[in-house]
Amino acid sequence: MVAAFSILLSLAVIIKPVASGATAVKVNPSLIEYHENAVGQQFTVAIEITDVTNLYGFDMILKWNTTFLAHVSHSIRVPRDTYVDGVLWNPILPLKNEVNATGTYQIAFASMYPAQSFNGSGTVFTITFQILYHPVQPAPDANITLQLYSTELSNNIGGPIPHNTQDGTVMLYSLAARHDVAVVGVTTSKQGCLPAPTIGRNYTLQINVTVENQGEYVESFFDVWTELSLGIPPSITVGPVTVASLALGETATLTFNWDTAGVAFGNYTVTGAVETVSGETDTGDNRLNDVYIFVTLPGDINGDQFVNAKDAVKLGVAFGSKRGDLIYGSNADINGDDYCNAKDAVILGGNFGNSW
Repeated sequence: MVAAFSILLSLAVIIKPVASGATAVKVNPSLIEYHENAVGQQFTVAIEITDVTNLYGFDMILKWNTTFLAHVSHSIRVPRDTYVDGVLWNPILPLKNEVNATGTYQIAFASMYPAQSFNGSGTVFTITFQILYHPVQPAPDANITLQLYSTELSNNIGGPIPHNTQDGTVMLYSLAARHDVAVVGVTTSKQGCLPAPTIGRNYTLQINVTVENQGEYVESFFDVWTELSLGIPPSITVGPVTVASLALGETATLTFNWDTAGVAFGNYTVTGAVETVSGETDTGDNRLNDVYIFVTLPGDINGDQFVNAKDAVKLGVAFGSKRGDLIYGSNADINGDDYCNAKDAVILGGNFGNSW
């Protein structure tokens, strides 16, 4: 108990006790259950005092397992004058409000003269947690206690108020182990260009495909590739590249070089794909195709199917820059050597006035 606590209570207004039921401090809800992977999810519980008579102060500690849960935030519901669902009456004195990294939260408040005693039920605080870890078979279910490790309630003459406590429980049911790989990202060397990313025919486009092991097994020797399509068969496949090993939760980025020599002009959908590994059932994320590339005449920087002064202006803006510079534009880097320079100007000049 905080030292000043008893001193303050000795100054309390003395009020005749009022008959009540069994006083309790409880976690509400008392049970939270997760049958699916809950990592990253948040939940909130309330710590309540029920059926109390002549409450003038409290000091309590809530404890949890930091392997599974992380404190996100908490909201103190003191005094009742401010919070309609709270406890204690003004004036009040905060004595403790401390979250410990080892998985405890201590809170202590007291009313001060001339405050009246609190009678009835109310919420002391709410607290929000995030789930850090969900067990996977053969690990057992996780039965996590939100433990009311210490609870002291004091009345208006500084005496203790007898009470019961009811801890909370968070149940994380062990997940069935599974195989699961996914494509989580596709980018190209022309990414972000406006009005559209373009590549001059006969030049090479770099495509990056990122895959992630989202299962519970190390995955070995599976293929990743990329496909390019104008919307009608056949599509063009580049790859595959074999991933030798990918640990749980690990990502890998594979780079593919597409030589556009002889391909048709047009707007291609770029798809990253990973093969279905043995035992995998969640295959909806084994392909990702939200990237496009416009194959056109070399020098058609803006993708309007003409090589003209508009393109020359865009090259002029980026001229002398290299990849990473603020003014660099990968569309203006026609030959794809990471520089916008005279070599690109020669290519543009060779096609100037052409269209398709």
